[in-house]
Amino acid sequence: MQEAGIKPKTMDFGKDFVNRKVALMLAGSWLPADFPRIEIDTSEQEKENLEKRLGVVPYPVPNNEAETSTLLGGWLLSILQISENKELVWELVTIMLEPKILAPMLAEYKYLPTQVSIGEGPYASQLNQTIVYYDKLISLIPLGHTRPNIPEFPQIDEHISQAIDEVCHKVKDPSQALADAATKSAKILGW
Repeated sequence: MQEAGIKPKTMDFGKDFVNRKVALMLAGSWLPADFPRIEIDTSEQEKENLEKRLGVVPYPVPNNEAETSTLLGGWLLSILQISENKELVWELVTIMLEPKILAPMLAEYKYLPTQVSIGEGPYASQLNQTIVYYDKLISLIPLGHTRPNIPEFPQIDEHISQAIDEVCHKVKDPSQALADAATKSAKILGW
């Protein structure tokens, strides 16, 4: 694509991708919620239309010869230690996470579930009707791991993102970009 003069685009371009102005897009499970509605009103028809226009390659592609991994996302709900109404906040959180309350919201906004009881249970059919390539996206969950819960992670994530950009823009070859990101990340970690 670069030899043909196509330049990487670094801004949000879901609409251009859906409208076939951009040929390839690397994104996560949050993207189906950003796809614009296309000439139709009902969710099931919208999903069907998008699946006819778009393809998805789950990444990483499961491989029996090598361990593969992807990042898991999810919501972080917490109660501050200084909260004056911890019990009341906890009650609200538990109500919000009830599958009968949460599943319709996930379907409406096209978010993947973070609860097995919603992702595989009776609510899954509702999500499968509204989320583009739901079955393929859900199939990656067993390969997922959470991000490290360390204060240095945002900087490490930036180093990895920079390496990807350097490779995409042909500034560095993949092995050099990865080595540089690893060196900078190790330094932050004090290694």
